[in-house]
Parts: sequence; C-alpha cells; structure tokens
Amino acid sequence: MFNNDGPIVATTAGEVQGSRKEEGGVAVFKAVPYAAPPVGDRRWRPPAPVEPWKGVRKATKDGPAAWQRASGFEEFLTLLVEGQGWNRVRSAATIAGLKRAPKPKQDEDCLHLTVRTPDPSPEAKLPVMVWIHGGDHQDGSSNEVFYASNALAESGVVSVAINYRLGLLGYLAHPELSAESIDGVSGNYGTLDQIAALEWVRDNIANFGGDPDNVTIFGESAGGESVLHLMVSPLARGLFHRAIAQSPANGGQHNLLRTPFLDHPGAEARGVAFADALGITGPDQLRRLRERPPAELYDLVRAATRLGDHYPTIDGHVIPTSPFAAFANGQQADVPFVVGSNANEGTLIQPLFEAPMIEYRYRPVPDDAVPVEMQQAFGDDLARLLPHYPGLDVGEPGAQIDFLGDHMFGAPAHWYARHHATAGHPTWLYHFARTPPSKKQTVGAFHAAELTFVHGSSVPILPMSDDDKALGATMRQHWTAMARSGNPNEGADTGGPKWPDYTPTDPQWIRFDHTVDVEPVTKLEVYGVLDARLERVLRDMESAS
Repeated sequence: MFNNDGPIVATTAGEVQGSRKEEGGVAVFKAVPYAAPPVGDRRWRPPAPVEPWKGVRKATKDGPAAWQRASGFEEFLTLLVEGQGWNRVRSAATIAGLKRAPKPKQDEDCLHLTVRTPDPSPEAKLPVMVWIHGGDHQDGSSNEVFYASNALAESGVVSVAINYRLGLLGYLAHPELSAESIDGVSGNYGTLDQIAALEWVRDNIANFGGDPDNVTIFGESAGGESVLHLMVSPLARGLFHRAIAQSPANGGQHNLLRTPFLDHPGAEARGVAFADALGITGPDQLRRLRERPPAELYDLVRAATRLGDHYPTIDGHVIPTSPFAAFANGQQADVPFVVGSNANEGTLIQPLFEAPMIEYRYRPVPDDAVPVEMQQAFGDDLARLLPHYPGLDVGEPGAQIDFLGDHMFGAPAHWYARHHATAGHPTWLYHFARTPPSKKQTVGAFHAAELTFVHGSSVPILPMSDDDKALGATMRQHWTAMARSGNPNEGADTGGPKWPDYTPTDPQWIRFDHTVDVEPVTKLEVYGVLDARLERVLRDMESAS
C-alpha cells in the first residue's frame, strides 16, 4: 500500500514503511531486520529469527554497520585518491575531507538489509538481485556510497543489499564455540547471516514486488568470495538461482577449522590465541569473551592485525570444502554464473600486504630476491612464472603488483569459470579494464573499479565522464539481463557484441573498456602455472584435513 508518508509493506515479523520521492518512483526500505540482534549470549551463534514488532516500523534511515577493523579500508581509500593523477592540492584536500567525514556507527545489532523496488506489490514478480558487500571479510557495509543507488531498481529489478557480521564477531572460531554447537563447528557466523538473509528474501520479497523463485546473488571481492561460499554450501541450496562473482578473492580459501595449513594455524587455535592476547587464559574463555564490550575487543583487532583478522573457515558443514576444490569436483550449485576480474587488481592491494602471495601476507618480503615461500610454492615452475613478471625476482613493486593481481583475482576467476563450464553449467567471463581519465593516474583498472559502473552510483572521488556513464549503462543491462533470464545477453540491447559463453576449448571473455570487445583470454599461459600450483595446494589440503 502507499500513503503520503511512504509505502508500507508487510513482512513475516511486522509492517515496514519505506520512502519514495514520488508515486511510481523507486521505493526504498532501509535497515529492515532479517535476524535477531546477535548480542549478549547470541554473540558468536548462528542468527536467530527476527523478533516480531507491533505497528509500523519506519524503514527510512540507514542502520549501523557491523563492527569492523576500518583502518584497512581507510588506507585503501587514501591509495585510491593518491592514484587518480590529480594535483597535490586536490589530492590532499580530498584525503583530508575523507578523514573528517562522519564515520558510520558500528553496532552488533547490524543484521538488516535495504530493499529498493520499482513496484512494491506482490503482482510485480520482478527478478531479485541480492548484493553482498566486500571488505576482506573485515570491513564494509551495505550502505556505502559505492552501492547506494537506485539504478539497478530503475532497470526493473528488486535490489537487496545486506549487512552481515564481519571479522572477529563474524568469523571467530574457538574450541568452546565448537563444543556448544550442535554441528560441532564454529566460525562462519557471517556466512550464516548471509544464508539467513536469503531465507528472509525467500519468505518476504514477494510483498516488495520480487520473485522469490528468481534470485541472483552478486558481490565483489570478499562479497564475490561469499558468492562462491554460498555456491558450495549445502545450507544455501535452493535459495538463489543465478550468481555473479566480481573479483572474488582467494584469501579465505585455505583456512581449516582445526588443522594448520599454509600460513594459518587453524581457526580454532587462532581463536584461543586471540583470547590469550586479551589476558583471558585457561578454561572458560568463551564466557569471558562474551562479557567484553565490542569496542574493547576491537582495540586489540586494530592493534594486532595478525590476531585480529578472522576469515571464513572450511568447517565441513557451512563451507564443507574449499570452493576451489568444490568447483573442480563439480560440487557447486548448478546455476548460471558470471565471474570476472579487473585488469589492475593489485595496485591498491599490494601496498596493504607484506607479501605478494596472499597466503603468506604476514611474512616480510626481501628487497632483492624471490621470497622463499614463492620458491617453495612454485618449485620448478618458478622458471616458467618469472618471465611473465619482469623484476619479480628482485622485488620490483610493479612486478609484485601484477603478480598479486593475477594470483589473487585473475587466475581464480578463470579457474571458477573453467570448472563451472566444464561441469556443463552456463558460464560467462569478463575482464574490466576501464581506467581513470587522468593521464597521470597510476591505479589503472583498480580493485573495485567496476562498482560504480555496475551500481550506477555517484561517488565524488570517482567522477565519471559521459562515456563512463554509457559503459555503466551497458554493464547494468548485462547484469540485470542475467538476473531476469540467466543469460547476460537476453534483452540486453547494448549495441555491442554478444557476450560469449565461456568454453574451455575456446576461452573468451568480454572486455569492458573504452570500447566493449570480445577477445580470447590473454593470460592462459600464466594462469596455467598458477593453476598447477593451486592443484598441488588442494592435494596437500586434502591430505592435511
């Protein structure tokens, strides 16, 4: 229904009232709860059902973000501004403005979502797109300016953007948590939040004009990785029908619950170490951790990154195995799938890590030699790898940036495309190469560069030309066509080339740049070297677990 104050929609927990600038415009419902607040004894437990309310709940203001590390995201934005190629005065003023900008409120009571719909009526039955934000599983929010746009809804879909628990409060594993779980596992609370949000969509989205039988999940970076986790989790089966993974990272794909592997001590052991660092030693750590206020816990998170970072965990239940292995074995969801990466993923990522290999991010890198872990990881293949990255053997930063981008994003995206297509599922691969307009820019098609194009958002620090806006319109046509039909071409009247299905025998991608072109995947040789190393890692992981 609609009244002068905004549309009112019924959910299973009660009515919510959103906002709409004018009759017939996009209706927006903010901070709609999809699970009970995970506070007190509910901290580090699977999400509980929403507690019903009486009357009409206002849904016109953004809710708080999840508790998060934040410092890494601030550094990312600083590097982004510095790489735009602006003069020093403009760059300095922009960075200063970002530092002065109000910080979003952080709260444990963060399990809510935003719905944007062009037609909040059950008869509409529009395709649904559920957005999962990125941020290394440690940072971010569904309310960020990169995503806060009505453009997708204006294209005829119902868009849903979700918050979920992050980092310490979202992914802490601990033996005492596993002991109290009926499934004998711990961690992955953020992933369980995502599943609970999809269950809310199944049960409620029809009243907002959406079709619960046509749901596309999509996300970028950690959000793209979350898409893969949902594709391999048996708990998420049937809750979505298409998937889009933008620059899915490989940082959380080797984290085992109890077994040390690569540079990870095992997630439960990491949880014990975190409690020890707080001075909470001996038995009954969990009760005392739950008694600590979040601000105190996050003081340690920000002071001790290696202890404070907590990631999705291969636990045999929520995430039964590495998504790399699941795709290779054909165990992922049988859904149409779009995946891709950006041409210069490493420019803003490499300065944040000590090592060019994400699995060993906390190890110092020698200035004039190949890191020992690379020699061990690639063995005889190192001689095949180094010619692709001149200067990598002497620590040249540009070579490290290129290697990190391929190793962390490009090769994994191609891995998932190749194996999904091999299993007989519809698959499309993209390569985003659009760069900032300044001739002095240094970031290239950086990590997350495609976000404003896909979401049609207006970000002051990322001005868009008319050509950029046209490219964004083209990409949104492909994304929403995927949501409508399971094919990014169907109904996408872009005037450009048809996006070809990915086929392992003739691998091609669509390249989004100043022109939109279809071309052969240009990095097959180096991807082959990186894939061979990944296959060895997966064999070692199977033996370890």
